[in-house]
Parts: sequence; structure tokens; C-alpha cells
Amino acid sequence: MITKGPKGWDVDFWLDKSAGIRKRKRGFRTKSEAERWVSETRRQYSQRGRDPGERLSDLVDTWQELHGSTLKDPYRYSRTMAIAHALGNPIAATFTALDFGRYRTQRLKDCTPATVNHEHRYLKAVFNELIRLGVWHEANPLAMLRQLKVDETERAFLTLDECRLVLQECAASTNSHTLPVAQICLATGARWDEAESLTRPQVSNGQVRFVRTKNGKSRSVPIPAELEKLILSRGYPGNGKLFSSCRSAFRKAYERTGLHTPGQMTHILRHTFASHYMMQGGNIVTLQRILGHGDIKMTMRYSHLAPDHFATALTHSPLALLEVHETSV
Repeated sequence: MITKGPKGWDVDFWLDKSAGIRKRKRGFRTKSEAERWVSETRRQYSQRGRDPGERLSDLVDTWQELHGSTLKDPYRYSRTMAIAHALGNPIAATFTALDFGRYRTQRLKDCTPATVNHEHRYLKAVFNELIRLGVWHEANPLAMLRQLKVDETERAFLTLDECRLVLQECAASTNSHTLPVAQICLATGARWDEAESLTRPQVSNGQVRFVRTKNGKSRSVPIPAELEKLILSRGYPGNGKLFSSCRSAFRKAYERTGLHTPGQMTHILRHTFASHYMMQGGNIVTLQRILGHGDIKMTMRYSHLAPDHFATALTHSPLALLEVHETSV
């Protein structure tokens, strides 16, 4: 609990293990000073039921230990901790929606509303999870704070000629795995990491099976026989990963095409698949399953590309009905 460190005496102990409250502090000049700090911290906690010095970063640490460490996003903890410190790392018990609202106003001078909304969701999720775990017994200070409205932006996708150009540059890459991974993404709408991490047993009988996906659900998508042959011929033998990392090789190939899609690189292939799928009359619910979206709202971004989208406006509008009436008279 109290150990001698390179810069003095260090303290690391559970203030309340059942509540997930762990205290760490370094650099005490003497062991007795460290012991007094532990004793005083315990006394204050027993009197007030909560560590009076507990800061927002302490909650993020507890969240990471009990929940965040199980998530697939390797950057979630560091990003959330950065938000806590950007807020000035306030005392947790005094943190309010007004504090975040003021922070948000300043933050909007440097980033987009979408980024601020992400930060809002990250911090709100910390309190929600700690409440579920019984660690935080107060109300979520961000529960009633509404997200900023974000204008829906048109997502870029590649034309067939542009797809052909991208695949030509991938074929010319010195990394032989770039082409099959890019083709998998265009054929199935897979995320680049999902395609790149495929193993040989996941490719068989004209299908690829994606596992360990973003939402944790496996899915199988059919592929052409020519693509299956290319995957198995270029992939590594054995039951391990078929491909080496080729994201940077794709980036170079994409840059050689001269195409410009801000904010999108490998993900442009996924958007291109979804866009062309809908333009060819694909079903929106089926597309949701192919892409592996947990929420149909995500997939609905492509619905306007369907050839029959709002087509009934041509026949159901008052103007159309007037024309029909006048013709029949």
C-alpha cells in the first residue's frame, strides 16, 4: 500500500473496493506523511460517504478498470481522460451540466459540433456505467443536457470508373494483399480492419464470415467465385490471418489516383458499396445486416439513393391528382 518510489513514498490503496474507489498518490517526503494522508482520506470518506477529493479523472480511472478495459476501442480511455483534463479535472461531486456547457461553447471554436457530441457521449457514458455498477450514487450530471444539432452531410462515394481506377492502383501496389482486401471491402461493404483480419477458415463456399466486429456480432456475406480464388491464392497459408497490414499501401495507392474524399480513406470503399447497393434497388433492411449496423438509423443514411425513394411524390401530390382529375373530366 505504501512503498518507496524513486521520488519519495508512494500510496496505492482501495478506499472502498466494493464501490470501486481506489486512491493513488506519489512523492510523499516521508512514510509518516504518506500514512497521515491515508488516515485523513479514510476519515473524510467515512464521515461524508464519498472521497471529497475525488476528481473527474478518478471516475474515468474507475470506469476504465471496471468497464472500459472490456471495450474494443483502444483509444476510448485516453480520449475520455483528455476530456476530463480539458474540463479542468473538477471535483467529481461538484461537476454539473453547466460546466460542460461552458466547456462546449469554448470547444466549438476549435472543432465541429459532431466532435463535441462525441465527447458529450463519452463522458455521459462514464457516469451511466458507474451508476449501473453502484459506484456513483448521484444523478448523472449530463443526463438532461441535449446534444447539439448536426446538419446531415452528403457522404461521398466512388463512381464505377473511380472504383476501377482505385483497383488498378491497388493491383500495382508492392503489397500483394492490398488488392484482395480492397476488393473484399467493395464486394461486401466490410470495414478495412474486418477484411484485413480475415483467416482462411472464414472464407469458404462463396462466403466470407466476419467475426469480432465493431458491434460484436458475426455476419456472413457472399462473394464472387473469382474473388474467393484471389483471396485464397494471395493469402498466407495455414489457419492464421490471411493478410499482412496493407492500410498504408492502400493509402498510397489511393493518393496515386488523385481522388479527393476528405475525411475518408479506406472507409470510402464501405460507403461506395452501400451507395451502389441502394442505387441498384437493394433492400435497406438487408443492407443493415450486410453492413452489420446495430441501429437501422445508421443504414437509413443511404435510403435516399434508392431508385424508388419518394417516387410516390410523382403520383400522390395534389398537383398530380389535379392533373389526373382534369384528364378524366
